[in-house]
Amino acid sequence: MNRWQRAVEVLRFEYRLMCAVWRSSGCTSAKTALLIGFGYLATPWDLIPDRIPVFGHLDELGFVVAGLTAGRLLVPPALERQVARQFGYNGLHNSAGFTRRVLAWRSALLASWFTCRRRLRRSRLRVANAGRRSGTRMRAALAAPSVADALFALLGYRIWWRLCAPFTRRRSDGRSMIIIGGAARSGTTLLRSILGRHPMIASGAETTVFLRRVSAPADIGQRLGWNAAEIARWQRSSRSQAEFIERVQRAVLERSGKACWAEKTPANVQRFGYIRRRFPRARLVHIIRDGRDAVCSLRRTPFAKLDHAPCHSAAAARRCAVQWRASVKAGLRFRRDPAYHELRYEALVTDPERTLRRLLHFLDLPWDDSLLRPVPIGAISDEIAASGEVFGSSVARWRRDLSGADRRALQPLIGPLLIELGYAHSLRWGAGAHPTGMAAAATGNEASAIRAMD
Repeated sequence: MNRWQRAVEVLRFEYRLMCAVWRSSGCTSAKTALLIGFGYLATPWDLIPDRIPVFGHLDELGFVVAGLTAGRLLVPPALERQVARQFGYNGLHNSAGFTRRVLAWRSALLASWFTCRRRLRRSRLRVANAGRRSGTRMRAALAAPSVADALFALLGYRIWWRLCAPFTRRRSDGRSMIIIGGAARSGTTLLRSILGRHPMIASGAETTVFLRRVSAPADIGQRLGWNAAEIARWQRSSRSQAEFIERVQRAVLERSGKACWAEKTPANVQRFGYIRRRFPRARLVHIIRDGRDAVCSLRRTPFAKLDHAPCHSAAAARRCAVQWRASVKAGLRFRRDPAYHELRYEALVTDPERTLRRLLHFLDLPWDDSLLRPVPIGAISDEIAASGEVFGSSVARWRRDLSGADRRALQPLIGPLLIELGYAHSLRWGAGAHPTGMAAAATGNEASAIRAMD
């Protein structure tokens, strides 16, 4: 079958699928999109009058295309498989890159919808918080000892740094640093603890200094054991966020006596672009874990953004999956960057020496056997991660922790991304994991993972 014949077969399959959607008793959202798209043709009004030459029918065309696109993205995967089996399109449906892209688009559409819905629900809380912050800033400005301190307290560090940014250098020429990021509960704490045992790497608690919203000086001082007043003075005297980060880096290296700073905050993965622009010598380390395992772990933590949903509910699993997907997609955008290194949590806990040797080679640091000697601790899982003890019992925990409702909620959201990463060979998660795909995922070999999916 050549390219044109394949395109005709794909279009024929899509036509029969749309007909099946219209005849089915369900698919309400897809039917609504199709009705809006084609219903505009029968309406008496025109956004663009028909008398305008060339462009007179662009509004009708736009509605039809938008309706078809939205309707296609909202078709349930079960109906697609049913139509493919009914008309003998199994090979086309399973292997066509077009269908795989449709699944990815649908996943992005659903994730965007859930994100927007959550932000709308929290808009009232955001406004209330903004009002409280404004009152706090006003009181701090009135109590400030000088005009400069009052202006800084009134504007806040983010606006202050933005105003001062044109008067400072654009890039940092300082020492290189290691930036660890990834989705929450993906092994960032474990990796940070392991690297902290290297004699040349200073790796401590989260500082959040690379994020848009930096933690308060008191919080940073409590985590690192530093003087909060000194951190606040650095924040006021810095003309940009990059300058404040350099001050923190110098303090970390001076107090630890080591040569390289490794900063671990999971949300760093959302700031890789800023870090590459401001710190060209930085090394970005992105750790990825199976999204289903990350969801099982994240929804039981107090910092999960569940919006009062019960932690064992499908709604909580869906909210955690949206967070995991956003973090992983943010990091994958830098796969072609020479300063980016990707490793898998599964590889770190099943073959730590090989994984860490590859990482240290990327960081241009010598190997040290102390990386494989964990510190003895208690039995609490967070303490285990903080100590750097490697254990594989949490791999594939989703098989026992995710219910059927959880899996149905997660499949359309993160299924295509799990297939792309090699964690699953299909959207049907009831069967055992594909051994070749899981092995490729553990070693980070994307090409092997994609071959294993077909």
